[in-house]
Amino acid sequence: MKHLRIWITLFGVATLGAFVASCLAPDTTMQLAPVREESLTAISRAAVPSATPTAPCDVVPSLAPDRPTIPAPSAIPQFTLSPIPTLGTAASDLVDAKFYSKLIGKEMNVLVYLPPGYHTSTQRYPVIYMLSGFGGDYREWAIYGLCRVLDALVRNGQAQPMILAMPEGAFSYWFNHAPAPGSDGKPYGDYVWREVVQFMDTNYRTLPRRESRAIGGLSAGGQGALMLGLTHPEVFSTVGAHSPSFRGADGSLPFFGSPEYFKQYDPAWLIENTTTWKQLTLWMDMGHEDKQWGGVIQEMHTRWERLGVPHEFQDTWPGVHDADYWSAHTPDYLRWYSRNLEGE
Repeated sequence: MKHLRIWITLFGVATLGAFVASCLAPDTTMQLAPVREESLTAISRAAVPSATPTAPCDVVPSLAPDRPTIPAPSAIPQFTLSPIPTLGTAASDLVDAKFYSKLIGKEMNVLVYLPPGYHTSTQRYPVIYMLSGFGGDYREWAIYGLCRVLDALVRNGQAQPMILAMPEGAFSYWFNHAPAPGSDGKPYGDYVWREVVQFMDTNYRTLPRRESRAIGGLSAGGQGALMLGLTHPEVFSTVGAHSPSFRGADGSLPFFGSPEYFKQYDPAWLIENTTTWKQLTLWMDMGHEDKQWGGVIQEMHTRWERLGVPHEFQDTWPGVHDADYWSAHTPDYLRWYSRNLEGE
């Protein structure tokens, strides 16, 4: 089966529903348009992908020449499929989309997984926004098998049908960088919670409400997910931090800025000094042998326990800070997101 690739270019102004508009306030000049009419026609007229399990997730876009190679895991979890009658023969899809980000100033990719039955129904779906690690790109989670595993779980009735959105992060750590001249000053956090979310709600049949949005990530993306969830609980209700690499403003990355600047995004500071965590459902995990970031992750878990922050924590699974660990636990992650997101 051939993988459907659709490149989507945004322009003009679009109007979202009242809830999403409120989430995107106050900058009303930063609005995105739906995909062009010819693109919508191409989607509707394209041959519907077959219902072969795990396809079209077997194919991901070619690597951009300026990005490092993402090491594939040694194995991706496999499932014996016992398809449920309503979804067992329905097609899923993987769309390689892009849009022009006004905030970042260039086109940005988003890899979008659409669940079985998306093209032949009018149903709306919860969305999981999954962020890559510092050295990865928007294909990282797909290479680790995330959409293949979700495809199988949905077909087996072990997870509700959900959309995956995997945006490009470009070595950003997913937050608003410190102002120039010491940094590039790029607002990568606003790019995610405003532009990427608006792009998804405008162009796909999402459920545009916080109760139906989760954000998660691995390594740097795990810290990024916490930063975005704790600063924007009106947008996301569920946050998964998978082996989060907790960095601070120690000077090693100039765009973190000063400690005073960075504390507004620092999960440790936010947990201690705000109450936004009370609006979130939280998860954090790490490999039992993770010597790279395991110490600071354990410290964060201890801090959360001391403050009475409800969360699920897992540190007994064998593994280190690598692709094999994250790939092996994609079923655990996806079942957890499925349990905590509201469907239609």
